[in-house]
Amino acid sequence: MRAWVQERLREPLVLKELPDPTPGPEEVVLEVEAVGLNFADHLMRLGGYLTRIHPPFVPGMEAVGRVGERRYAALLGHGALAERVAVPKEALLPVPEGLSPEEAAAYPVSFLTAYLALRQIGARPGERVLVQAAAGALGTALVQVARAMGLRVLASASRPEKLALPQGLGAEATATYAELPERAKAFGGVDILLEVRGHLLEESLALLNPGGRLVYIGAAEGEVASLNPLRLMRRNLTVMGFWLAPLLRQPALVQEALGFLLPRLGRELRPVVGAVFPFGEAEAAFKALLDRSRTGKIVIRL
Repeated sequence: MRAWVQERLREPLVLKELPDPTPGPEEVVLEVEAVGLNFADHLMRLGGYLTRIHPPFVPGMEAVGRVGERRYAALLGHGALAERVAVPKEALLPVPEGLSPEEAAAYPVSFLTAYLALRQIGARPGERVLVQAAAGALGTALVQVARAMGLRVLASASRPEKLALPQGLGAEATATYAELPERAKAFGGVDILLEVRGHLLEESLALLNPGGRLVYIGAAEGEVASLNPLRLMRRNLTVMGFWLAPLLRQPALVQEALGFLLPRLGRELRPVVGAVFPFGEAEAAFKALLDRSRTGKIVIRL
């Protein structure tokens, strides 16, 4: 089978012929149809992810494909950028009716992250939530899930032309990052802020109402600024870190999330697919992942 291999960190992928996977106990072989790319995949290729994987390895943590006649999505540590991959049965996720392979490849990471981050921080109907990078894969999922949970959404993005997308998905208000202080004030402040930019943490905290909560999901724009705990004390603010991977080992939590998401996916919740690349153009797909003019999920189609 063909697979893209990261032979050395920070170097281009190499397309290689590898042996077909042999499933172990409680594993199945997934015939991959599409792969959703995540910023974590990029960090893994650099050696900068939360868990370090030593090369050579096949990147890709989010795939959709078939086991026999049935289509499944799968969340993996890595290995998805291949024609076939051995997957633990517990890592298989149902694919709702009506989703294309590209949409199915775009749902697991973004929508599970969206639901579980809001659930973990204790989001309540009627609260005001600020979604950063709201035109991206995670941002578009967060806007939709927050709306489905009864939250009021302020969506932000780097450029004005990106704001029509989250607005069309149900955001009540929108703002570029430069406009955020004024727009957040007019919105009534922010009770929950979903931080994906990372490097302007103090500015994000200033947008929160007293008692507000910030969920730190990522640092897509670089290293995190230092945090003064006294800022938290003065206004009773909360900062919570969020990483999806450990939560996937809690079956009850995953089933709760799927119970919320699956009946809505393909209906009121729809994964937003951006650019789709053929399997032979994996490196171009990774470049698109870092292109901030792009919106939605970057998908590689086999």
